Amino acid sequence: MDMMPILPETELEAMAAQHLGRLLFVFGRLELNLGLALVGIRPAGEFAREIARVEKLPFEAKLCEFEALALRCHADDAVALARWRKWFAAAHDLRELKSDFAHGRWGFQNMQQQIVHASNLPGSPNLDEVRYTLDEFAAHVAGAEEVAEEFSTLRDMHPVDACHETVMENP
Repeated sequence: MDMMPILPETELEAMAAQHLGRLLFVFGRLELNLGLALVGIRPAGEFAREIARVEKLPFEAKLCEFEALALRCHADDAVALARWRKWFAAAHDLRELKSDFAHGRWGFQNMQQQIVHASNLPGSPNLDEVRYTLDEFAAHVAGAEEVAEEFSTLRDMHPVDACHETVMENP
């Protein structure tokens, strides 16, 4: 059995930071595209007002609003509905993952080659600690990239703006 070499802590930290940076960039791109999708559903005459409204919304509110529109728009299309529901479940999981990763405390167990993420300070009764290898952490980032790519695919295959007249009766 081949053993992975033990990386120095600074190298382990640099690689973890690179993965975290990728996650934040992917999430930022998804949030931008989600916001643009919401704005694009509205009539062109409402563009300026809608930009001002949507840019103030946190990601979760944008996601929930777009989810309601997409599910209502495709209520009569079982295939589209199933694909959108699957994507929304993954997007909600991604939101939680990004929030945990971006707002947590980070450390390293160098001998185990693990990245340690803690949601509270060590010693706290509310401490929630998760450990990742670099490969596990990279897999989470790859999953985030798949969620972002699937959003574009779904918008092409099962557009929400195509039925905005019926969807936007109660904005």
